[in-house]
Amino acid sequence: MPTLEDPPINDKDRLRKEVIRRRFWQLIAFAAAMSLVIHIGIVAYLHLVERAGRPAQSIEMVMEFPTKLAVEELTDQREFDLAEPQESSLADLEKILEPDATPPEDDPFADLMETDVGSMETLGGSGKGVGSEDGTLGGSGGAASFFGIASQGQRFAYIVDRSGSMTGPRLGQAKQELKRSLARLPDYAKFFVVFYSNEMEIPPGQTGWFRAKKSVVKKVSRWINTIPPEGGTEPAESFRMVFDLRPPPDVIFFLTDGRISGQQAMDISEMNRRSRKVVINTIAFDNNESQVLLEELARDSGGLFRFVPVRGAR
Repeated sequence: MPTLEDPPINDKDRLRKEVIRRRFWQLIAFAAAMSLVIHIGIVAYLHLVERAGRPAQSIEMVMEFPTKLAVEELTDQREFDLAEPQESSLADLEKILEPDATPPEDDPFADLMETDVGSMETLGGSGKGVGSEDGTLGGSGGAASFFGIASQGQRFAYIVDRSGSMTGPRLGQAKQELKRSLARLPDYAKFFVVFYSNEMEIPPGQTGWFRAKKSVVKKVSRWINTIPPEGGTEPAESFRMVFDLRPPPDVIFFLTDGRISGQQAMDISEMNRRSRKVVINTIAFDNNESQVLLEELARDSGGLFRFVPVRGAR
């Protein structure tokens, strides 16, 4: 039986609950105090690191997840699951990787020599001029060749005869060689094309140097196919256009069927002297009646002269 000194049972329960409540809140207060101390320490540490200029180390967490598939299940695949890709898919992939890649057209001048020093024969023709020690002409950079004359540089201009006397195989073979030369330019090189007679013909959109990207060369080659032979032989205006290009060309390839006047040759030489001196390679195409003038024009500029007979012209 309870005595007078013992508190009632209800008072004991209330006391026990009060003690538990106080201890709970003490624990909460202790945890909050510890959290505050930790956060203050972290802030202080980061502040010290920032002042010291040292980046805080990042903690990389790697989590691994188990897979239900065993290694044997991953490697145990039947043969028919690994089908070979179709040829049409491979062809489409090649087009995506190199959309402008087209094989060069076959032409009768593919076997021309790529370098030319001094006097050297090509297709029964002769060449005269001054070359560098490595057998090429012009400035540093890439290289271009046209009817066996090779020159170094980054900017190449082609001035090609399309006069009425070029009718037949002459113009056809000149076009083929021009397309071949453009197709073999490095893609960082630049080019400019002029077909001349009484009037000039240049590719659509050619207001300056074209970069020798495959897509550009392909479009210009299609345009070359459309050029007809007509008119007289008047190259002076074409040279004036080329010399006015900025920056100027490193090399000019000049092709004619050989019929130019002494005055025309003098005008071209004078334009070259007024400009930064440009290498001019000259080609007499199936007609050597102006050979002396063309040789002088090439020699004065440090270029090469070549006479090239046309197959099937006679």
